[in-house]
Amino acid sequence: MNNSKLLLLSLFILITTASCSSDDDASQELYTQEDLSIMHNNSSKTWQLEAYYSDYNYKQKSKQNDCLVDDIYTFKPDGIIEVVAGLENCYYGDNEIAEAEYRFYEDEGLLYITIIRGEVTEDLVKTTSFSLHLIELTENRMVFASGDKDNYKISLIFITE
Repeated sequence: MNNSKLLLLSLFILITTASCSSDDDASQELYTQEDLSIMHNNSSKTWQLEAYYSDYNYKQKSKQNDCLVDDIYTFKPDGIIEVVAGLENCYYGDNEIAEAEYRFYEDEGLLYITIIRGEVTEDLVKTTSFSLHLIELTENRMVFASGDKDNYKISLIFITE
């Protein structure tokens, strides 16, 4: 069963990442390899999810905000993000999967995060997956969002001390 879960999660990551387009939006923030050290501190850096917005411009929080903001995300080099799920589950029951990764496209200066949440029951695996691009990066705050500048929709706001 564990191999099938891993295979399914890998397939979702591959599909989600492959479906990302690299639009030539001049207003988009571009990042360098050096900028990534802010994210992972050249080793690892722990971030807390402050908010999960369904509409960033209107500050409308997602219905899943409460179950995600208690998770801890540790960003490491090479696209690795360790997720420690908090006490609040996004799904019913205790069989929840929380996975994440990031991909940096150095030639384009773009970085994307992919989040996968899933529920595993005896005969069913149900998952939610989405990818967002990095729009803001400082020492203590990261914002990943979908959409275009001045029209961001789904957004994750990460903070750290």
